[in-house]
Amino acid sequence: MRLVRIGALVGSVVLLVATTVSAFNARAALRNDQDAGVTAAVLIADQSVDAAIRRALALVDAAVPGTEPTALVRSFPAGADACVDSRCTGADLLALPSFGPAAATSAGAGGTATAVVDAATDTLLVVARNDINAVLQLPPESLLDVFATSAAADFGASMTVSFATTRMATSRAGPENIDGERVVTDTIALPDDAGTVVVSARLPDEVGFTGDNLALYVVLLALGTLLMGLAAWTFLLERRSLERRATTDDLTGLVNRREFERLADESLLAADRFSTGVCVMLIDLNGFKQINDTLGHEVGDRVLQSAAHRLRDAVRDTDAVGRWGGDEFVILLPGLQDGTAVRNSAERIGRQLGGTPIVDDVRVTAAIGAALFPRHGDTLDALVRAADVAMYEAKSTGVTHRLASAAGDPDAHHVLATDYRGPDRRRGPTLDRT
Repeated sequence: MRLVRIGALVGSVVLLVATTVSAFNARAALRNDQDAGVTAAVLIADQSVDAAIRRALALVDAAVPGTEPTALVRSFPAGADACVDSRCTGADLLALPSFGPAAATSAGAGGTATAVVDAATDTLLVVARNDINAVLQLPPESLLDVFATSAAADFGASMTVSFATTRMATSRAGPENIDGERVVTDTIALPDDAGTVVVSARLPDEVGFTGDNLALYVVLLALGTLLMGLAAWTFLLERRSLERRATTDDLTGLVNRREFERLADESLLAADRFSTGVCVMLIDLNGFKQINDTLGHEVGDRVLQSAAHRLRDAVRDTDAVGRWGGDEFVILLPGLQDGTAVRNSAERIGRQLGGTPIVDDVRVTAAIGAALFPRHGDTLDALVRAADVAMYEAKSTGVTHRLASAAGDPDAHHVLATDYRGPDRRRGPTLDRT
């Protein structure tokens, strides 16, 4: 059975660890897929922007006198405008602040088209000055073609393009969390310090602890926790059972001799420290051998069990009742330090034991011997010897109880421990209470 419990505990730990690791791995895999998707989306957007700028440069470079402005905007989404000299598809682009510097750059390069960010309109101007002045104005959204937009939708991402007049190094940032989204941002520097194109791809950060398998992992974690709890509980019960068996008499349920000795030694140490009293009582059931011989051991066991129960009821909760061996019981009563208190306790115990039949119609009486710390001894062994002498005298004289006598007592009339030659009920070597 113990192996089964160990197996259950190990299995629950393995299940919890495996489930936790699997959950984190699943989350990591989902995160990797998400990051791969948003990175792929920004790459597609970069390609679309690069292709649009190259196409715009080529169209403006190819413009000649007589070229219609509509020919320059035809291959771009709505929103693009163009001017060829004085002919324009919309506003006069040659009047924009950025046109002059861009035209000068183009002229200096032999009429080759150049691209520049126009801060006033937040657009990209592609300008060429050779035989004519040709200019193409592209808003950010015109740089993303249909393929790029469709591909981003397949990844569940959205893409944006913006412009900056300052030149930034071409680089990539992310994937990173920004306002609940996974974001990758690429910066594309334009030639001749003409500004920067900023391309971003965003994907909602919807990866939970385990993605779509939360319910499964919750069930597995709950099962592992339950198994661990059950295994730990059974181990705790087993430990308590072992402790109880190590300290309790199997038949009566009272503390056994070893546990009583431990409790007594602690009580005597406390009494010595605080100058208080302790009483040790030995109780022997009269005629118990005859009960066993005439009624059988089963009845004898029931008598012992009932006697143990009555003894427990006759003392305080702070007192310890133990089985010393056979039909002998022992009681530890901390705080008792005078003969009157001992007599009252002994009489109460005697009445509790013999007041009514203890099993069926069987009645028992008891002989009780008591000894006080430190008057009759300063160790448990000495107190047990003195109580044993007093109990033997009570049994011999037919009284219920006797308090042990200490040498030198002016009213001593009992048998002293030093004169006792009766049955040896001592527990063994005297305990050292240093």
